[in-house]
Amino acid sequence: MSQSDPHPITPSRSPLKPTELSGSNLAFLGDAVLSLHVRTWLLEEGHTRAGELQRLSIGYVNAYAQARFMHTLLEEGLLTPEELDIYKRGRNSHTRSHARNADIVTYRVATGLEALLGYWHLTDPARLTEILEKIKSNSGSSRTHCQKALSGKAASGPTGREE
Repeated sequence: MSQSDPHPITPSRSPLKPTELSGSNLAFLGDAVLSLHVRTWLLEEGHTRAGELQRLSIGYVNAYAQARFMHTLLEEGLLTPEELDIYKRGRNSHTRSHARNADIVTYRVATGLEALLGYWHLTDPARLTEILEKIKSNSGSSRTHCQKALSGKAASGPTGREE
């Protein structure tokens, strides 16, 4: 590892091949990618208190926020056919885990987005950056929505149910 490359596993160096990973595996990776970026953004914004960081990060990484963003990508036609296949692999993957705070449909759509993030991390850093910037700029309303929910005010998700 050279001084100019502080990350030992960058997408171009990773031995992982996305075509050999399940949708769940890609989502596992994508969840970590999103979480790391969100935490970095929040620190860059000057948030430093642990409780505040956790509450604010939920506005980006909860299943409802992820599903809303995924619907935006789908509605705007921003995915290539290959990316759409990866999304479906993630969305349709069978897992033993279940959503704690979301219905199963929302959870699966969010898992599809996470699979895409994992895929882009391994294959296309420029595309990953493009999508992460969209998430960052589009998550203000989701974050506000989630902050209201966390402060005890009623907030309904995309299904009309309280989150």
